[in-house]
Amino acid sequence: MEKIAKQLVWNVLFEKAVSYDEKEQYISNYRNEFPEDVDVYAMEIELLVQGNKLEDAYNIAKVALRRNPYLIIVHFNLAKICEMQSKYLEAYRHYSITKFLAGYAEEKDIVPICEKSMQTVLKHLEKSIELLPEKERKLLIEEAIPNMLGCEANQFGYKELRFCSFQNIIGDYYFEYEKKYIGVYQVPNYIINALNNKTAIELKTEIRTVLEDTHLQLPKEPEEWIVPIAVEKVNTLHLIHHEQHEDVKCLQRQAKNFYYYRVCGGSSIVSSDKCYYGEPIPIRKDKEKKKLILSIFVDGLAQVLLNNGRFVELMPNTARYFEKGLICTQAYSSGEWTYPSIAGAMSGLSTVQHMMFHNEIDWKLPDDVKTLMEYFHQEGYHTSIFSGDRRIIPSYGYIRGCDRFIYQLQHVGFSAEKMIGNVIDEIDALKEVNQFVWMTIGDLHDVVDELILPTSVATSLNVKDRDVKQGGTTSVKQSYDSSKQHQYEKMMTYIDRYLGMLFQFLEDTYEDDEIIISLFSDHGQGYLIPDGGQFLGPERSNIAYMFRDGQHIGQTNEIMSLLDYTAIMCKLAGINYNENNVSGRLPKIFGGQGRKWTLTESLHPNDYYRAALVNENYRFYFCNPNEARYDGRFKLVEYVTYLTDKDGKSVNAPDVQKECTNIVLEHIAYLCLN
Repeated sequence: MEKIAKQLVWNVLFEKAVSYDEKEQYISNYRNEFPEDVDVYAMEIELLVQGNKLEDAYNIAKVALRRNPYLIIVHFNLAKICEMQSKYLEAYRHYSITKFLAGYAEEKDIVPICEKSMQTVLKHLEKSIELLPEKERKLLIEEAIPNMLGCEANQFGYKELRFCSFQNIIGDYYFEYEKKYIGVYQVPNYIINALNNKTAIELKTEIRTVLEDTHLQLPKEPEEWIVPIAVEKVNTLHLIHHEQHEDVKCLQRQAKNFYYYRVCGGSSIVSSDKCYYGEPIPIRKDKEKKKLILSIFVDGLAQVLLNNGRFVELMPNTARYFEKGLICTQAYSSGEWTYPSIAGAMSGLSTVQHMMFHNEIDWKLPDDVKTLMEYFHQEGYHTSIFSGDRRIIPSYGYIRGCDRFIYQLQHVGFSAEKMIGNVIDEIDALKEVNQFVWMTIGDLHDVVDELILPTSVATSLNVKDRDVKQGGTTSVKQSYDSSKQHQYEKMMTYIDRYLGMLFQFLEDTYEDDEIIISLFSDHGQGYLIPDGGQFLGPERSNIAYMFRDGQHIGQTNEIMSLLDYTAIMCKLAGINYNENNVSGRLPKIFGGQGRKWTLTESLHPNDYYRAALVNENYRFYFCNPNEARYDGRFKLVEYVTYLTDKDGKSVNAPDVQKECTNIVLEHIAYLCLN
């Protein structure tokens, strides 16, 4: 029925004999009957263009792409609208995106059209530049066009390769949200110069906002500042001048590295060559704020292996540290793997809301939702991210509100011991500043990825635990494997050994009321699910989730979601959190309203849509046996539902089953094709 009605509207839209008002009525009738169909946006855009209401069409297209950023017809029409409005850079952007997405949508006929349009747009842009006033022309040439070219390198966010490939990025600018410089993090030049490629695989990168100049003047207040400086050439000399002190000459021998200088307020820095001055950090502390907020993200840490006394057995240092905190045993992930799950933790948005789900097409958090880092940055905290996770990179929106982003692919240079050492150094370096630090530990993934395990782990395993079994097609598609479980448990203990060093440093440095420390995960493991178990069973969906702030102590079985993470961290820090238009909710134990159900979902191209709902008494499972398309949409067919009690035993509770089914169907309504 919907398919027939939709085709009728499209036929009417291109019928010249039908008036504008009549076409508008057809669309209105269709929208009233099928309010969740995102294709109605494309209909509205087409009609508005026909009526020469270009600005209205432009705004509708933006709304459509906020809801689903993979809609080819909307990107293509938006490109045409921008071209008609002489917004040539934006037109080029959307033609380019259309061309890229066409390969996944099997609409290759549109590719040559896009290529021709892109060339036309560039010619129009070239002519328009000549007519601009000098100031505007300079801004366009020096900033806007380089920004566009920088973004085009990663398909305007749809194919990010800079942080997971052998692509030269060191010493370049990163154009996403705002212009930032990519330096190296504590790497001597003799190593940098020996490498053919200066990449985020081979080198740790440090990304921050800079002023490119040879002179920097500091404000008089506060009395002291920390100034990060990277230089273009080796042996750059800095003359630091202050009216009340002798001049100091500092020689910066290493290029592309950020050096950190402690300088008096009111000082001027004059350098012998081009420098990249990072935003100066004022040395002052707000006593009303926490001294340290630390988010410890452990990729793939399953709560099911921390239950029944096993926490103390497998991770004794972590268990001991969070004895003085709150351990949440019934927290559930929003997704089945890192990419959608961490997007949810950072934003409070479900996978269907943020639409970061595709394993080959990248995307980013929507601009209209404040991220975890932005909340703390705007409250005056110095914010840092230390990541080695391919799925926690700047372009996904995680650099928003982040003062300092340190990244290198974990398998090369950011294993647990290196990560923890760098984070301890960061905390100690800025101990006189209110700071928020996010750190990522990804070593548990080495088990499922079948990479080399640490020697101490390998030698502690029985040879039977090295038994080769057929793995899944991806790290998510794994069947039960006792050998992998034993390796995983040993890796938990290995990570805990280094976490113990971090926790001891925290104990020695801070009082409990000065800090907020959290440790959490994004998903469990498929190879922990017993044969015949549910794909989104607790072995995969029940995650580690714990907090220490000097006030909340003990253990809670309250149902929580990973989506609640930002809400919880803001509450503990005394920051107002906006629950409007997000799915994150503050749990009751932290003073909020809590939630009745928590939803875990699996949305993946060429795979079935699955969802699991959990509350205090039930577990509900939903599966739609029709593969999702590249844009996340799918036909709703004879879906399967299954209801169990909290222990996994099948139960007959029709009202509960109906309630859960309705929750899921409402949640996925605009993804459904009919």
